[in-house]
Amino acid sequence: MVGLFSVDYPTLQDRQISKIEREFPSWLGVTKRTEKEGLCFFVRPEFGGGRIALRNLSDPMSYKSAEFCDIAIEELTENKRDVFEDLVLFRLRTPGVDRPCFLSGTNPTGKGLQWIKALWIDRKFPKELDHLKHEFHYVPALLDDNPYLGSVYRESLMGLPEKKRKALLEGDWKIPEGQYFTNFERDQRKVHPAVIAQIVKPWWNRWLSQDWGFKHHSPVHWHTVGNVLPQDAHLLGRDWNTPHRCVFTYREYVLSLSDTGRSEQQLGADIRRLSMGETMKAWILSSDAFGEKTSQNTAAQLLARGADSGKQFPAPRKANMQPGSRVVGWRFMYQLIQNDAWFFSEQCPEALDAIPALEYDSEDGGEDILKTDHLYDDVGDELRYGLQDMLNLAAKPADVALAEQIAEVERRDPIEAHFMRLRETERREKQKQPLQYWE
Repeated sequence: MVGLFSVDYPTLQDRQISKIEREFPSWLGVTKRTEKEGLCFFVRPEFGGGRIALRNLSDPMSYKSAEFCDIAIEELTENKRDVFEDLVLFRLRTPGVDRPCFLSGTNPTGKGLQWIKALWIDRKFPKELDHLKHEFHYVPALLDDNPYLGSVYRESLMGLPEKKRKALLEGDWKIPEGQYFTNFERDQRKVHPAVIAQIVKPWWNRWLSQDWGFKHHSPVHWHTVGNVLPQDAHLLGRDWNTPHRCVFTYREYVLSLSDTGRSEQQLGADIRRLSMGETMKAWILSSDAFGEKTSQNTAAQLLARGADSGKQFPAPRKANMQPGSRVVGWRFMYQLIQNDAWFFSEQCPEALDAIPALEYDSEDGGEDILKTDHLYDDVGDELRYGLQDMLNLAAKPADVALAEQIAEVERRDPIEAHFMRLRETERREKQKQPLQYWE
């Protein structure tokens, strides 16, 4: 039994079943549905009697008890990584077949682009796949490799926007369609650590930002900000004749607690050790670390204990993750780049990879960034609130923040928003506080 999968059944019908019915010769076999095996292409007994199971991926977990000697998925980038984990790694087995295979064809577009690029293009394997990395092979297939497609199709692809054209015509995996930070040029942002050491002054503010995660990665970055003097501008390849305020992201530490077996306390100790000799002004930590407790403590408390916070080292501070802060934060980052005011040490490869990989969330009108389950998403979030919270220091009045929160709720549930107003009015009347902005 071989499994042939598409993202959903209409796609399976259009892309696979219809092609099989037109192109497979009748003497080879027949497509039919049986009660026992569902919809399959049944190879005739004289040719081995195998089956190609025609399936969709609307619910990968529905194949828990299935077995496939081979699995093929078309347009793999239309899927999140859990399809690979829950279907391919879990269901690729058949008694008597020693080496079952997985294969896929796909274009460098779609929501799964980053995890696929990491494995097959960049060959960056997580710990659990390291023993299988020799089994991963990428075979590029360009338009010129297909003798049956004529010049008219090439001319059509040449009419696409640049990024989509590079992806579909040239097989370019580097620049995703819908890239948010179109102003990010790696060579213009990357700086040698020795150059940063020459530019940064002892009195510049330094801080760190962290996105906490257990199964997800927990990236940490160190930042500093100050005025680059005109006489130092040449070190960055610039010709500024006045001081230019710049941010330098100069160190990174990225790990997964579940993969490494390390605890929050050990991670906190690592952070303190890596910060030795530096005065850190703040430690901006994702707000989820302050919520659910691990034993008697939150993750934030355990991290602080490991870092020995309070003894010349700051305690973690909850990041601003209020509704609306994401869009504002992405624009803030974009503007830093646009103003030529944000640079990265070569020792921050994940940050340098993450920013150009972040894509618009087109379903939300392109103002936010697409949420994925890739490391780049964690790094992007952490950099966003790490910079926004420290550099965009004009805090909103509490009444304004509350008004925005109620407006956000009202879009989903006007009744709940009404009761939020009533509760706040009652609270303020008891405390004799004035009402502003939203009364």
